[in-house]
Amino acid sequence: MNCSKQSRETQVSRILSMYDRLCNGHTLSKKSEADNFGVGEKTIQRDLESIRSFLELSKTNQYLEYDHKRKIYKIDSESEAFLLKEEILAITKILIESRAFPKEEMERLLDKITNLALPTDRDLIKKLILNEKYLYVDLQHKKSLFATLWEIAFAIHTKRTIKIHYKKELGKSERVRKLKPVGLIFSEYYFYLIAFQVDFELDYPTVYRIDRILSYQTMDEHFQLPYNERFQEGEFRKRIQFMQTGALTKIKFRFNGPSPQAVLDRLPTAHVLSENERGITFEAEVYGNGIKMWLLSQGEYVEVLEPKDLREEMKHVVKRMLNQYS
Repeated sequence: MNCSKQSRETQVSRILSMYDRLCNGHTLSKKSEADNFGVGEKTIQRDLESIRSFLELSKTNQYLEYDHKRKIYKIDSESEAFLLKEEILAITKILIESRAFPKEEMERLLDKITNLALPTDRDLIKKLILNEKYLYVDLQHKKSLFATLWEIAFAIHTKRTIKIHYKKELGKSERVRKLKPVGLIFSEYYFYLIAFQVDFELDYPTVYRIDRILSYQTMDEHFQLPYNERFQEGEFRKRIQFMQTGALTKIKFRFNGPSPQAVLDRLPTAHVLSENERGITFEAEVYGNGIKMWLLSQGEYVEVLEPKDLREEMKHVVKRMLNQYS
């Protein structure tokens, strides 16, 4: 092998070794690298400049940084484009709390996200979530949902109808529904399909829990919704509680609990009408059925004022509850 070719291969091998260690979170000094490879510091300096040029040309949002105080080189990332260790920790905590996936899938997902951190930070992140990861309890359905979510999302994007076989938890038999899928939402442990019926019309969409869909088929038939009736998941989420639909309505209630802020966080459409010694009066636009569950969960801290039929229904529910303790 000719000397120039051998020298070139040695240089490439040296640069790749340095680049690999930098990418894995290690720091380098010119002196230690020169001693390690048996070359001069000027040679190492040229190698480092080659790595710097490569990073600039590759547009990876990574750059080679020199720490003058410690006299070391390291690869750093622009925070706008890369996840920070603090962000990765927060995301893993949220994922664990969601209980959205079976244990095996959750562990794999947590490992993948943790590996996005710098190698020097990974061990600490793993230690910080180790106990929660070990004690993680998956949901009863134990179904893998990734493929179903993606295929239904594609049907939503392409506006194609779907046919599902669906069985409620206590249902005696499955039901077949032909639907216009318009949204996917995650709420309190479960993924939900939001869809309009094909065979009959309602003024509001129907909600189906994804894990209760026994099978589904994407049809060739496309559907259209008028632009002014287009479904917006964000707006829908503001108005629904516990994924229980019903007619869209305005409610007015008085709240005298310890955290009015929690009311505004729970009901994004709520706003304050008045405030006095009896409490704060809120008004909110919500879908009918789920709001009753939330109102009842507030116990003595809430009083429904309007609409009248909801107020009467709350009275009857409270009386039935009282009778159970009589």
